[in-house]
Amino acid sequence: MKKRKGIIDRIEEKWVVVEFDDGMRDIPISRFPMTVESGDVIWMDEYGHIEKDECERQRLSDEIDKLIEELWEE
Repeated sequence: MKKRKGIIDRIEEKWVVVEFDDGMRDIPISRFPMTVESGDVIWMDEYGHIEKDECERQRLSDEIDKLIEELWEE
């Protein structure tokens, strides 16, 4: 089963704006079976089922923290 990775950009009223590799997509918040917030990483399969990936969110957060730290060192 093919899954697409997305990162939640923001939540606007009844919509979750998700950034996928091929662009942004507005998804009704009612389609999310869990609580989500900006920065969360999700996987959506071909049937529209959505899962949150806490490990990938933490990995990306750590990567960003490292890049910011490197910028301040220069």
